Amino acid sequence: MLTGLTSQRLQRTANLLWGLLLLTLPVTTFRYIPGPLGRTVVKPLAFYPLALLLPLLAILFIRKRRIELPGNSPSLIAFLLFAIVASLIGSTYAPIELRGAIYSERVLRAWISLLIGLAFFLTAYWMNRNEDDLRRSLKWLYAGLAVTIAWSLVQAVAVNTDLLPRSFVNDIQLLFSERGVQPRRVTGFAFEPAWLADQMLIFYMPWLYAAIITRRPLTSFKWLEALLFALAFAVLLFTYSRSGLLGGLITIGLVTAIVGRKYLAQLLQWFTSPFAQAKNNQSPGFGRTIRLAILAIILIAVLGAGSFLGQYDYFANLWEAREAQNFTNYLIENNVAQRVAYAEAGYEVFEKFPLSGAGLGGSGLYLFTYFPDWAKNLPEVARQLSPDSQIIPNIKNLYIRLLAETGLPGFWFFLAFMVSFLGIIRRQYISAKPTLQFVAIAGLFLWLGLLIRNLTQDSLTFPIMWVSLGIIAGLSINEKSIKNSKRKV
Repeated sequence: MLTGLTSQRLQRTANLLWGLLLLTLPVTTFRYIPGPLGRTVVKPLAFYPLALLLPLLAILFIRKRRIELPGNSPSLIAFLLFAIVASLIGSTYAPIELRGAIYSERVLRAWISLLIGLAFFLTAYWMNRNEDDLRRSLKWLYAGLAVTIAWSLVQAVAVNTDLLPRSFVNDIQLLFSERGVQPRRVTGFAFEPAWLADQMLIFYMPWLYAAIITRRPLTSFKWLEALLFALAFAVLLFTYSRSGLLGGLITIGLVTAIVGRKYLAQLLQWFTSPFAQAKNNQSPGFGRTIRLAILAIILIAVLGAGSFLGQYDYFANLWEAREAQNFTNYLIENNVAQRVAYAEAGYEVFEKFPLSGAGLGGSGLYLFTYFPDWAKNLPEVARQLSPDSQIIPNIKNLYIRLLAETGLPGFWFFLAFMVSFLGIIRRQYISAKPTLQFVAIAGLFLWLGLLIRNLTQDSLTFPIMWVSLGIIAGLSINEKSIKNSKRKV
């Protein structure tokens, strides 16, 4: 049956499924995921096109009689091997059952989550091997962004004004998601506002920022990326995600300082040119008026954003630290203390098992024992400690989770894998190819965004992380190709 399908047709079908995967990736908690995956919070709609795409890729690999792996896969394989060892060692500690959850079940769930994430990573790597693949991916990615922005702005209108009935928008949200529209905060197609902020910061904004910096628009509309970037940042504001906004500002600042100084100099020269003409008794035309108008719009936008966020105590409390208030009370008043408590308990688990960890997925069975005393009266922690609760806590910090579940060796192997992307990004940036320099800037943006994001999230599935890293790895080059390209120039 498969002999009638040419490799060319299979590749076209694979390209379509890959595009659908990128288009549906913003839907993080799809209602109609059956089986064991249906009982988890992370249930991406993109799992369906992924499940159809992987067999097609397998057929293509069989016909080509070869399968390619990323150049930085050794560190990832080392992490996986040690995670297996840590999981086996963790079973010998015989952790007690917690609320019906046993160690083997927790480990199985963690490994399924990790393997799904790796499937997204390898698929992104295989589907982005050259510039044509990247352009195809970005078209689908921009389409998904446009739909996400549109739906997010509809939610923003519904929850902040009376122009749209919130109940109607909520009913539409529940058609595909297990969670409805949240009060005041926008979620887009994601499960919660912080996840939407992650999508903007890690999945979409890196490519838009790189296009603006390098002046490499995807379409003939040179203003498209700038408009989408501004709208994406507006969506980030509507999420009220403090980690997302802070991470976005830090990431934009760092990337601009590292690779955007030349662009800033050009922008400053463009902005000041009409004023220099006027100083030299030359007619500035409308240039000065346009620039003053742009400056006024930016100033109004900044002041408006500050005023908008300041109306919400979730942000306003950040700046109201009283001198008599200790740091713990400050964390409690700003709804940060529970995450600090999870991280502290997770670190205690690491200190108990520093070399092997508690096993991948096993930390949740130990956390209740190590919650700090000061945190036990926090509403969220108290609900989890209640005998009526069925919640298994998690650490909510990927780095501490890796320490707690795979010990120091697993943590260092995973860290080596992540740091290896800096080598890939560096080689892309110093190459003579503008496309690779564009990818490098996007890669640096998303890498820094991930570095910050993983301080407050600990999911090993997290498709947008794996897909983003897979695209960067797929377009990696080696030192030899850099030297050859420089000789040609």
